[in-house]
Amino acid sequence: MPDLREVFEMVKQQTEPDLDSWAEQERRMRQQQRKQKIGAFALVAMFAVAAFVFVVSSQNDDGDAIPGTQPETEDASPDGAAAPIVGFARYDIATGEMTGIGIRASSSAVDVSPDGTKITYVDSSSGTGDTVHVANIDGSDVRKFERTNLAGDAKAPRWSPDGTKIVFQGKRGLQVGDLYVLDVTTGSVEQITDLEPMTAGLWWMAPTFSSDGQTVYFNKARVAGIGGRDIGQHWDIWSVPASGGEPTLIRRDAFMADFSPSGDAIAFVGARSGDGGFETADVYVAGPDGTDARKIADGPGVEFPRWSPDGSEIVYDESGDIHIIDVGSGEDQLLDGAAGWPEWVDADTLMIEVGVA
Repeated sequence: MPDLREVFEMVKQQTEPDLDSWAEQERRMRQQQRKQKIGAFALVAMFAVAAFVFVVSSQNDDGDAIPGTQPETEDASPDGAAAPIVGFARYDIATGEMTGIGIRASSSAVDVSPDGTKITYVDSSSGTGDTVHVANIDGSDVRKFERTNLAGDAKAPRWSPDGTKIVFQGKRGLQVGDLYVLDVTTGSVEQITDLEPMTAGLWWMAPTFSSDGQTVYFNKARVAGIGGRDIGQHWDIWSVPASGGEPTLIRRDAFMADFSPSGDAIAFVGARSGDGGFETADVYVAGPDGTDARKIADGPGVEFPRWSPDGSEIVYDESGDIHIIDVGSGEDQLLDGAAGWPEWVDADTLMIEVGVA
């Protein structure tokens, strides 16, 4: 997700953008997305003319299948070598082997369903703006959910524990936005927060379901502002009922929470704040209420801690490098060649994003 990575770097360096610079960034992002849309439309038109076939989806209106979405093969280069993988890929932890699934999203980290059979991500290349998509783990049978774009640009989708719902952030322009829950079966979308409109330099809310599916944890900026002294550096973890309601503060100066499979702990990233500055810091494990926190991995630059399926390990991104740490022993393993937004497929496999600057 290049746009989010750029925002992280900007905030860490304590730069202070004004409204014009943020508008220019949004303009560039929209321009890039329009180019992607044009390319996608041209590709669809080419196939339509060649085959004289119009594919009608068998899905409901808000879970439309995208024609021709099967895993892409890796084209060989002229010398016979396989082309580099770009986009989402499965990573074998034991061997370091990567297998591309043929999906390169325009603006999203990927999340894997609890049973390891599907992924969700955000893409705008199908011409619908930033919209939640669902596909099989091998990249086939892509479905887009149109209604998720009506809430604003969809960001940060994550599955519920039973695999029937997806929570996501609806970001409106420069505003952080609110949280919504998509029912994957019906395509319905429900708003679960009604936050005061706010702009913030680091706008990623990172919503995640609790292990029982009853609660959503998310990041919330403590102070708004772009162009002032504070550009939203101070973030805290909050919770809200998955059915909607009043948010509750869980922990100050913390963000990117993730629940252990057993539900008795969360992992999160601490925030070092002071003198108006902010940077992602260390990985912590705490109780679900945010108490009794202990540090298990050093930063800086740490992002997106994710519990393994059996709750014994946590994978995390540190400035583009992927680590797996044993929660009990503290043993930390740097994965060879792995980079970008890790999610567990199973105990032996990760889904990562590669080749995207």
